[in-house]
Amino acid sequence: MRQHSLRSASLRAFLYSARVACGAVALTALPRLALSQTLEPKRVLTTGPAAGCEAPTAGQAVIARRDNVEARRLSAAGQEAALLGDQSAARDAFARAAALNPGDERVAYDLARAHEELTDTSKAIGEYCRYLTLSPSGREASDVRDRLVRLVPRAVQQRAEDVLVAFRLGLALFDDARYEASAKAFDDVIQLAPTSAEGYFNRGLARSALGKRADALRDLDQYRAAAPTVDDRVEVGRAIEVLRRPVYKPSVAFVRSVLPGFGQLYTARPIRGLLLLAAAAGSTGFAFTQKTTETQVAYVDPNGVPAPYTQRTTERPYFVPALAAAGALTVLGSIEAVWFAKRSQRGASILVRRSGTGTGTGTAGAGSDAGARTLSLSPWSAGQGAAGVRVRTTF
Repeated sequence: MRQHSLRSASLRAFLYSARVACGAVALTALPRLALSQTLEPKRVLTTGPAAGCEAPTAGQAVIARRDNVEARRLSAAGQEAALLGDQSAARDAFARAAALNPGDERVAYDLARAHEELTDTSKAIGEYCRYLTLSPSGREASDVRDRLVRLVPRAVQQRAEDVLVAFRLGLALFDDARYEASAKAFDDVIQLAPTSAEGYFNRGLARSALGKRADALRDLDQYRAAAPTVDDRVEVGRAIEVLRRPVYKPSVAFVRSVLPGFGQLYTARPIRGLLLLAAAAGSTGFAFTQKTTETQVAYVDPNGVPAPYTQRTTERPYFVPALAAAGALTVLGSIEAVWFAKRSQRGASILVRRSGTGTGTGTAGAGSDAGARTLSLSPWSAGQGAAGVRVRTTF
């Protein structure tokens, strides 16, 4: 009967410690991760309308043509001067007309021709580029491109070709999950075309896949400053917030979890870690709780005289189950800390998960599936002194 009472008390102590363990770990079981903002690389590089032309700004592309009487008069005067061979007068008239009506691509073409006739190559290239910005498929667009091929230095044209080659190479390497090589290719894009924001964007994604979060943040900030639309800036801003979340190493979390609660302290959850530590310490202390039992022993001395006495027995009835509960706390805390660290890495990715990628060195796990991972703990007992903790987890 006494043995059965000890077993029942031990079972109650173990179940109590298991409930404490479940409560302490359940507080930390679900990290509060917002939905990740996932991004894909930009596949179109913003360049000028032709080799030697700078990429147009948003304002340059939307200039509307004005119906200005004075601009029309100056344009007609410039054409008349050009026919008479007075290219200087023609240039001056076209320049004044362009100032009054900057959205007229025909004036830009005439002014470029006047600069070309006066052998002012740099200004001629600038006006030809402005024409293509205003009217990329206009009546004179083919002629303008042919003239730019003759006017733009071969080194500049080669540079424009090299930018496109490096950009396409970077995309191919990125799609093959070779992120280190991809980042280097986009380094060349940025060096050759520092005003093309897509180079910064794609390099930021490659660096993010490599775990270089600080470098990725700088690249995405650079892109956001030049983003063409408000929606684009908002989308990139959300990805930047994802990159700013702390990320923890599962190996470090596992090693520190040798001491209960220290894995949670490493993953920046001090209150939860202290609760787990207190629960484990309490279970350990409970294991050394002593219980003294007094038993009356009937005794008869050699002379036949009854001499009963009291026998005191000191034992630790909860030693095994309480230490088992402390061990369970340690193991469960370690599992949860490692799981939290892994989940912090998954939730911190900004890359869209791609199937069928190559055998590159990087990983591109997206955070969109993080919510499907669960961890549940519950105590159980099966009678006859059998008890334990049921762990269910999905990765």
